[in-house]
Amino acid sequence: MEKQRQRKVNNRSGIVICGSYGLGNAGDESILKAILQEVRTVAPAEEITVLSRNPEETKLCHGVRSLHMFDLPAIYRLMGRTKLYINGGGSLIQDVTSRRSLWYYLFTLRMAKRRGCKVLMYGCGIGPVKHPKDIALTRKTLNGCVDAITLREDSSLKELQRFGVTNPEIVLASDPALTLQRAAEADIDRMMAQNGLTPHGSYLGICLRDWPGFAEKAPVFAAAVRYARSEHGLTPVFFSINHRSDGAAADQVARCLEETPCILRQPLSTELTLGLMSRMQAVISMRLHGLIFAAGQGVPLVGVVYDPKVSAFLSYMGQELYEDLSRLSTESLCAKLDQALALGADPTALKEGVERLRHIEQHNSDTMRKLLQVP
Repeated sequence: MEKQRQRKVNNRSGIVICGSYGLGNAGDESILKAILQEVRTVAPAEEITVLSRNPEETKLCHGVRSLHMFDLPAIYRLMGRTKLYINGGGSLIQDVTSRRSLWYYLFTLRMAKRRGCKVLMYGCGIGPVKHPKDIALTRKTLNGCVDAITLREDSSLKELQRFGVTNPEIVLASDPALTLQRAAEADIDRMMAQNGLTPHGSYLGICLRDWPGFAEKAPVFAAAVRYARSEHGLTPVFFSINHRSDGAAADQVARCLEETPCILRQPLSTELTLGLMSRMQAVISMRLHGLIFAAGQGVPLVGVVYDPKVSAFLSYMGQELYEDLSRLSTESLCAKLDQALALGADPTALKEGVERLRHIEQHNSDTMRKLLQVP
């Protein structure tokens, strides 16, 4: 019986990846791109299937097999022969934006384990999970169905401890997107010119999202844009990390300005997004991956916190230039922009923080290698 069981395990092949993919979010797509790079390095012979809300787009953009994330019969059959199930990255284990999405991801973890897969949560942010029943379900599922969890920051470790998750191997790592490279300089120049930007001008990058309380703070962001222009000679460039929704937040700020700013509404490749970020003199961002992209390119940054994951990343990197959206004022935002630009004159601290996170990001792929039993 044991030999039959072992033969069944050894005959498995393929890797399934599930996250918040196919929804138009550049942050999530960058995570997928980074995970795919690492999977192809560790296990180049394994077929990869990504569960996505838009399988055709995922196939086209990433060159992988893809199933709709709600095609449960097909997923069930696939998991019966799959070697490794990867949940992640990103903030999937949380019930703030949706309890149903949490239930879905926990369900797939249980399905994967019951169908015989090794189960890895990869480069994850954990929490917030607030509802007591959700905490109990999370604890039961992660303790019973997950082999290993790699985390993108230390606050997620504290959340797992709060939940009582003790059974999986838990490894502190960082966000996989920090490993990605920007586009060629000529391609960046071309994209800037197409959007009316001088390739070597002075710019302030801004990444916003709609959120309860944002509308009343739009004039604050507009005031910071005026200040950046008058005091530092910076032209605003609004990035759409989620190209389907972030333009609406940028429009609210634009209506408070005297001139029409550059708003990048179209979906861009990860490489071009990183390239455009590299041309900014500073970045103000509500979006976590706006901050991750900027940090990876050595650009001074200011975080506006709508979710604990934003402050968690900055603190983990050793940067404390952030303010809660609810407390944001013109004075506080402009002061933090001044501080960020001053740090940019001597970027040693930012560079050291990013290099430390890039170094420990290797723990993600090391853990995957261990589960796949790849030497």
